[in-house]
Amino acid sequence: MSSEEKKPNDGARDESTSTTRQRRLLGALTIALLASWLLMSAPLPYSLLSGVAGLVAFVLLVPLIITAFREGRRGMAIFSAVVGVPATLLIVLGTVTSLLFYGPTAEREECVRTAITERAQSQCKQDAQESMTDWVTGLLGG
Repeated sequence: MSSEEKKPNDGARDESTSTTRQRRLLGALTIALLASWLLMSAPLPYSLLSGVAGLVAFVLLVPLIITAFREGRRGMAIFSAVVGVPATLLIVLGTVTSLLFYGPTAEREECVRTAITERAQSQCKQDAQESMTDWVTGLLGG
């Protein structure tokens, strides 16, 4: 009988452990996404750390989705997959783009930071777009 009594307790313990693990994953995922969002608004080079936080969020999201599917929470799993995966990938893609265009982006940020008027700020943005276009054209050999 003692072995029969352990089976229900083991099931409850496994469920409790799984729930605790999932809560920790969800908490860590929330912190990673919040850090990524805050870092995206930081100036270069700190904004590049948002990609690292986005990768951490993606790594945490995958086991969360898998666990939700296994435990029959299909709605949560599908929502997490449909919203979470593209969001984290967009964060990483934005960081990669900032890294590729680091020079022109850093110049634009510095120009906007020192610009006094609205007209000067829009000129900075226009100059940055031209700089990026020239950089891509030079890269492609055009």
